[in-house]
Amino acid sequence: MKTPTSYKVPIFYREAPPFNAPPAVSDTVQKLWNFVWRPKLVKREHNVLEAKLPLIFQLTFIHLVLQTLLFVVLALVYDEIGYEYLGTSLARAYDTDLPFAPLLLSVVIIAPLTEEIIFRLPLIYTRSFVLVAIFALLMSYGPYIAQAFHASWFHYAAVASALALLSLWLLTSNKLQTKVYLFWKRHFGLVFYTSAALFALLHLLNYKELDLPLAMLLLLALPKLLGGIFLGYTRLRLGLGWAIGFHIFNNLVALLLLYGYLTEA
Repeated sequence: MKTPTSYKVPIFYREAPPFNAPPAVSDTVQKLWNFVWRPKLVKREHNVLEAKLPLIFQLTFIHLVLQTLLFVVLALVYDEIGYEYLGTSLARAYDTDLPFAPLLLSVVIIAPLTEEIIFRLPLIYTRSFVLVAIFALLMSYGPYIAQAFHASWFHYAAVASALALLSLWLLTSNKLQTKVYLFWKRHFGLVFYTSAALFALLHLLNYKELDLPLAMLLLLALPKLLGGIFLGYTRLRLGLGWAIGFHIFNNLVALLLLYGYLTEA
């Protein structure tokens, strides 16, 4: 008679995974600095309570500190040349003729969702991510860009058609997709900063009616460039949903500052 050498024991509980201490602020600053100096794909965090929540709070705090310092510097520069920076950067950034509820929906919900899809979704390369980003750009901001450059609808349709054909080529050509992927991987720093710069420059459409020298106008894009860097890093390390939430918080703070400023004025 054969005696079984092993038995299956029912498992009534599973041992909890070992606790990992949340990242220190100094460690977060160091990793962020290394990434800014040399952008590359970073390891995605997966533990929400032990990693993601502490990281998003730390990144938000660091971002607010840097944005405040940048705000002070820009305010001093604009004061030297005779402009009011707060009124210029906030009051002209949003359509204040809208009631608060539609403005809140547009600025705090729709804009962050759309802009993260366009500028941060394809930071992790897949063919579908790039195509979705191109489509969202054409549908959301194409008409505004055409209007800013005084382009006719014919020119807009021509550019949109060319991008659509390029997207179709990317969708059907494995050879082209391989080349794009290799370029993305080898020159990720260029891709990352191009995305952040385009994100910042797109917001200059909010100030197209201002009569400012080009250098002064570009200064208004610096806070958005800084925000684009933080949002890109958040997208890579925490995920797109966390970048959208970060963006929503930033826009909400800016909108509340705008209404506070207008109320005091």
